Amino acid sequence: MTDHTRSPEPSDGSESGASPADSVGGAVHDDGKVSRSGEQSAPAMDTHPTDDEARIAGVVVQTRADVGDASEERIADVLRQRFADVGLELGDDRIRALAAEVAGG
Repeated sequence: MTDHTRSPEPSDGSESGASPADSVGGAVHDDGKVSRSGEQSAPAMDTHPTDDEARIAGVVVQTRADVGDASEERIADVLRQRFADVGLELGDDRIRALAAEVAGG
């Protein structure tokens, strides 16, 4: 007696069908798609340059929304990590001042 409820055993890939390289998110796609004139086929680039102060302000706003009710030390840790993630190096005094601003509301 065989058990038909078990998953099939892995194969060596010699069977026909879609290969794992043809799959994105579980859906099979066709790499041969041709873009039409005027069609956006790549990620859009920022149209407005962002300076460091705007990035800092954005990180502060997001941090306030995420951990604004935490201790100043926790907020400072989050700010340090987020500034590192966006490639900004701020001094500890500036980070502590921003953490106090976030904690103060």
